[in-house]
Amino acid sequence: MSSGTVDTLAVIDCNPGYASPAVLDFSKRLAQVPHRIHAGLHVDETARLCHWHLPLSHDLESFGDARAVDGTATIIQPVIAPLYASRNIHQVADMLLGTPDPSIDSAVRATWQAGFAGDFGQNWTRALHDGFVADTAAKPLTITPKPLAARPPAAQAASDGLDVVFLPDPTIWDGRFGNIAWLQELPKPLTKVTWDNVIAVSPAAAANNGLANGDIAQVTIGERSVRGPAWIVPGQAGNTIALFFGYGRRAGGDIATANGYDAFAVQPGEHAFVARGSISRGGGQYAVATTQAHHRMDGFDFVREVTANEPNTRGPKVPHTLYPDWNDKDPAAESISDHAWAMAIDLDLCIGCNACISACNVENNVLVVGKDQVARGREMLWLRVDRYYTGNVENPKSFFQPVPCMHCEKAPCEMGCPVHATVHSPEGINQMVYNRCIGTRTCSSYCPYKVRRFNWFDYRKFAEAEQAGKNPDVTLRSRGVMEKCTYCTQRIEAAHVTADKENRPLKRDEVVTACQQACPTQAIVFGDLNDKDSAVAKRRASGRHYALLEELGTRPRTTYLARWDDTTRNGDGA
Repeated sequence: MSSGTVDTLAVIDCNPGYASPAVLDFSKRLAQVPHRIHAGLHVDETARLCHWHLPLSHDLESFGDARAVDGTATIIQPVIAPLYASRNIHQVADMLLGTPDPSIDSAVRATWQAGFAGDFGQNWTRALHDGFVADTAAKPLTITPKPLAARPPAAQAASDGLDVVFLPDPTIWDGRFGNIAWLQELPKPLTKVTWDNVIAVSPAAAANNGLANGDIAQVTIGERSVRGPAWIVPGQAGNTIALFFGYGRRAGGDIATANGYDAFAVQPGEHAFVARGSISRGGGQYAVATTQAHHRMDGFDFVREVTANEPNTRGPKVPHTLYPDWNDKDPAAESISDHAWAMAIDLDLCIGCNACISACNVENNVLVVGKDQVARGREMLWLRVDRYYTGNVENPKSFFQPVPCMHCEKAPCEMGCPVHATVHSPEGINQMVYNRCIGTRTCSSYCPYKVRRFNWFDYRKFAEAEQAGKNPDVTLRSRGVMEKCTYCTQRIEAAHVTADKENRPLKRDEVVTACQQACPTQAIVFGDLNDKDSAVAKRRASGRHYALLEELGTRPRTTYLARWDDTTRNGDGA
């Protein structure tokens, strides 16, 4: 582009006008191209530099193909027809190659015309029906690993400054998901910050430079610098600063823009993700919306650990109560139904990725309230993942604990609600009847787990396309009502209906909640306690099983498995 040899440039589904190091000066070089075309989902920074912007279809509106980890091929089908007059990537590429107006699946069909043996129509229909192309798995390779010769680290003087590490943002990556409000409001796993990126500093670097959370810091790399709020991260290497991509956007949607700083502005090169730089106080403070201090529980022993020497917890106790059991015939089951729903979360498997929160948001139409309301403690997330540290601040142990509604057998919220808006179902679910709620928030005050959310405003004014994205099986809540985790009751009822139509009982572990379905490590299981062979019943039989805040006598249906502590194996600290 600099030499003037590019006559026409087509930029398809990427945004180098933003997501490229400033030292490359991409925008200036692009301006030297006589004909510039951009195809993408949004009118972003690159689209504004081009003569033409072609709206791309979303992946959910497009045909495609892909391979699984084992090599098995799958033909991707669109979930819906394109909402607007758009084309997918394959169509745009074919149009640039001379095809006037290719069909939505022509490129994929052309690929598999050569890939299928025999009758194409039959094979195509079978692949669409099955979800994969048969006999396409890759043959396993036998590889003999060779150890690499480790190179000693280059010696650097203390005056050389700090290591500056460039990282994608945990929720919006390099900015490509910046216009998705659910992801903007999703707390980052370690900092619990929403709607912004921060400059992550170690406790040592913060002490040396007099920085506290929210203080404006300036990071300088060579002749370039960037300013943003500092955030102290326990356990971060003492000589390291972390900058996060994805923010400081100048275009790409109302939600994506005007938040945070642009880390690409100081990235020294295209593939440079570590640089040497310095940090200093920039003066002033920046208001960061973080959820770390919100919805805190009063109590102790939230996250328990077991060791090889002591592999069992003391187990949940059944405290005395003045209230009768829900089922006098079987007090252990505490249910007046054939089913007793419960959840068990293995803290040793939880990695704090927040996939469970994202799934819950989408499944249950959880509303986005914005940075200002989050800063006031009014986020609506039905599920939170608490983060804890223990030990030395420079090298602590970290813990994650997902906390949904506990669906207590002896629920304080049910006793406190003056209008019976929150009640106990025959299957042991703590239900929330929205049209009864009068907004006293008594239930929230009584809840020791702080898992109930109050809707202060009416956020239901959606465009037609946004309305189509809502789950029709779940009510859209108005202002002035409490809401919380329901164990995905719509999925439970759908399973009941399916079983009734087929004239059969529910199958073991047939009901899968959204958070359970999304968990990549299977830390969450859900099922029927009355079935002693269900996954949740088996976890409850584990020696690591315990209940959160069991001393309160709420008898929660959501319980936990303690984490393994391998640092004290055999008592030698190894």
